[in-house]
Amino acid sequence: MAALAFSTSSAAPVALEPRDSAIPRFYEKATYDLGSLIDLGLATHPATRAAWFQARAAAAAVGEARAPYYPKITAGFEGGSDQWYTPSANAPDNFRREQATTIFSLEYLLLDFGRRAAEVQRTLAALDAAGLTYERKLQKVVFDVQRAYFAHEAALQRLAAAAAMLEASRMADQTIKKEVTTGLSATPDLLAAQKNLLEADYERESAEALVRTTLGNLCVAAGLPANSPLKVTGSNLPASTAGLRESAGKLIESAIASRPDLAARAADVRAREAATRRSRADFLPEVRLEGKYAYSAFEYDARAGKVHGSYAEDLNGYGAFLVAKWDLFDGLERVSRLKKKNAEEQASREDLDQARLDATRDVWTAYQDNLSAAARVDYAEGFVASAEESFKATRKAYDTGLATVAEFSEAAGQLALARSIRADAVAGYSTSLAALAFAAGMPPVKEQGKWEGGKRKSE
Repeated sequence: MAALAFSTSSAAPVALEPRDSAIPRFYEKATYDLGSLIDLGLATHPATRAAWFQARAAAAAVGEARAPYYPKITAGFEGGSDQWYTPSANAPDNFRREQATTIFSLEYLLLDFGRRAAEVQRTLAALDAAGLTYERKLQKVVFDVQRAYFAHEAALQRLAAAAAMLEASRMADQTIKKEVTTGLSATPDLLAAQKNLLEADYERESAEALVRTTLGNLCVAAGLPANSPLKVTGSNLPASTAGLRESAGKLIESAIASRPDLAARAADVRAREAATRRSRADFLPEVRLEGKYAYSAFEYDARAGKVHGSYAEDLNGYGAFLVAKWDLFDGLERVSRLKKKNAEEQASREDLDQARLDATRDVWTAYQDNLSAAARVDYAEGFVASAEESFKATRKAYDTGLATVAEFSEAAGQLALARSIRADAVAGYSTSLAALAFAAGMPPVKEQGKWEGGKRKSE
């Protein structure tokens, strides 16, 4: 039994390392049900992988923002020779020297009036947003796989119904041909039977094309090329709506409280607030502690007029400074930047309000669609039950000679039509169930119900 559920067993970081084109196409060697297809999609779909790496980049940005809290230490080396002069009143002082100098410097930001704190808060909020976006991407992939799977399952059931209709039409055509030769049926009956056979053959071919198309869509939803030779098993029909029969109001409240994309937008608002505080802090000074130590070994030849000498020396040099910097005027650059950050913060708040409105619409629409789809399944089940009874009665009458071949063929066609309608209704119901869970941002749910004998059964 395939699970109509979110499955995150393959969402671990290890499963999301970059793919190598040399990796064997393992999906050719296994048969997948809905649950394993979801796992496959979570492990291989580019959307989930891209979101994962974006989250990793956001985590690295947090470390980058925290770096200014630590001292900055640099090392340098200079070595070489030069020849030059120094002007003087008596005569130029000429010199030639060889020098090697090693330099170590230390710089530590003592006071920045909230610049570093605001930047760390901004990157932490961005990290939260990236993680929540990744979670929503997983839910989106799960929903896309479910929707494609249910469409493919419906196409398979339509193909089975079309094949049954074709077999009944072929049997009717052969029977009428025999009756025409014995005079029990007329030519118009034969022409009608041949027409029904051609229509049934056409429907079967259309159903086969739909199966191939939906399989390609399912491959893409699972993160595979559309022409992948994916082997898919059918389920016994999907889970019940019993676990989701809540009031629309509760579902909307749940969506606003728990949908990862809404939480990601809220995190984006916090990031914008921190960016505004960072821009405001730029109006205040910075205070730094700077230190430097250098060791220099050198020798030189010098001449000042008629005086000439050679010298060799080494020197330890050091210094420590308290440095304050305050930009008093910068052409209103900081003012403009603060206005920009304020506007971006307000825009992100409005975007969050709009996203919440959209979420209420999504949940309301999906809830109503789900109720309607469940009702359509009930109607389709009744249609199938009626068609099956009619087919059984017509077949019994045909076996006893009380019904004609045309009546038997029509009953078989009605049964095939009813089963096809039920397949579409079940696919629509299953998709609406997944869409409701996706719209509400619901956490993973295991099998809520099973279908037995064409009827939903709550567990």
